Amino acid sequence: MSLTVAPPLYLVGMKVPCWRCKSRMPVVTLVAPQIAGSQGEVSILSSIEEMPAEVLSFVQKRVPTFQLRSSRMAGSKYYANTCPKCHVIYGDFYLHSEPGAPFFPESEEEAKALYITEIPLTTSVEIEASPGVGTGELILEHGKRI
Repeated sequence: MSLTVAPPLYLVGMKVPCWRCKSRMPVVTLVAPQIAGSQGEVSILSSIEEMPAEVLSFVQKRVPTFQLRSSRMAGSKYYANTCPKCHVIYGDFYLHSEPGAPFFPESEEEAKALYITEIPLTTSVEIEASPGVGTGELILEHGKRI
């Protein structure tokens, strides 16, 4: 889905154990408080298929393992969190869709485990992604600003 995202746009992340090799790996997503047509709900973006070069550059300078990869489970290519040690994808479904998952916090404490960095944007951008709503405000209110 093509989304028109107005500033601010945030990079949100944390470190988790890789599901395969158990080494600690960074996982990130984008959080957008202002998407055209979203009735003011904060959206957590998943299954990101396309984003502007300046956004991708900002993200990959901090987390180079956030890469465009093919997912058999999703049946598509999207920017996926990839283990730097064993190179396996940590699928968006497991990061976004289950209560208590990194990007689906259920409490202030879980949200406080996330870091938040504003991506410098001066104008709206187009991002191909799926918007998720419900916990974005919790993340923005309690995540650690860096």
